[in-house]
Amino acid sequence: MRNLLLVLIAFLFSFSLQAQDLTFGLRGGPSFTTFGGEEGGDGSEFKVGFHLGGYLNLPLSETLQFEPGIQFATKGSKGTDAGTTTSIRNGYLDIPLLLKYQGAGNFFILAGAQPSFLMSSALIVGNGDNKVTVDGNDTRELWKGTDFAAVVGFGFNLGSQMNIQTTYEHGLANVSEFSDSVYNRIFKLSIGKSF
Repeated sequence: MRNLLLVLIAFLFSFSLQAQDLTFGLRGGPSFTTFGGEEGGDGSEFKVGFHLGGYLNLPLSETLQFEPGIQFATKGSKGTDAGTTTSIRNGYLDIPLLLKYQGAGNFFILAGAQPSFLMSSALIVGNGDNKVTVDGNDTRELWKGTDFAAVVGFGFNLGSQMNIQTTYEHGLANVSEFSDSVYNRIFKLSIGKSF
């Protein structure tokens, strides 16, 4: 499935490069992430992460555009129990495949799907000033290598090829190797610049 997805993305990007009205841009900002699901939502709190990457914008009509992208994003959650804070920080390569609707004016809405691939993982446990970080294969083995999310959002074109947008990613795939219902839940606030 991963190979099929990569071929599809390569095809879409190569097709996009032939279009006259193609633009590309950079986008990044803070992410507010937690876990959802029956087991994932139990005691999980939002934590602040970041995302950074690029995107293509291919007009399909006067009001509809296809906007594939690629970005690195930190996801995870935190929780506190008996004075000990536990934070999970997973790094993903996100590939948003979005449709963007923009009528008259500068306001737009987004919707689409996003496959993601786990790149790194860390577990940080702390009590007061004492913190221990465990990362590498020890923590990566706790998580599945892929995720899949539905994405919705809205934004505003600011002028000078700048834009601001917020998106919500609702994970549809269980990301835990040891639980049946742990799903990523992410809000992203992004500033973008098109070229």
